[in-house]
Amino acid sequence: MHIARLTLLFVPLALAACASSTVPPTPCGEMCDELVSTCSYAAFPSMDSCLQGCEFDSTNGRDVDGQKDCVAEAECNTFAIVECEHAYE
Repeated sequence: MHIARLTLLFVPLALAACASSTVPPTPCGEMCDELVSTCSYAAFPSMDSCLQGCEFDSTNGRDVDGQKDCVAEAECNTFAIVECEHAYE
């Protein structure tokens, strides 16, 4: 009986853990996690949209590391985030 209860408890938790999205350990992943998850930045409605935009910018020469650090320092201030984007174009 205890095994059945434990199964009912842990199976949903395991499924939920597998279903949660993971952020790639890259500068784009870190920056997008800050923008989407922490700041709920309106320009990126989803993690995927942020990652796609960041990867595009990265392949076109944008200093994503510098922008990531700038965004972290902006502490979710929308105007400061926009300034980061302009500073690292």
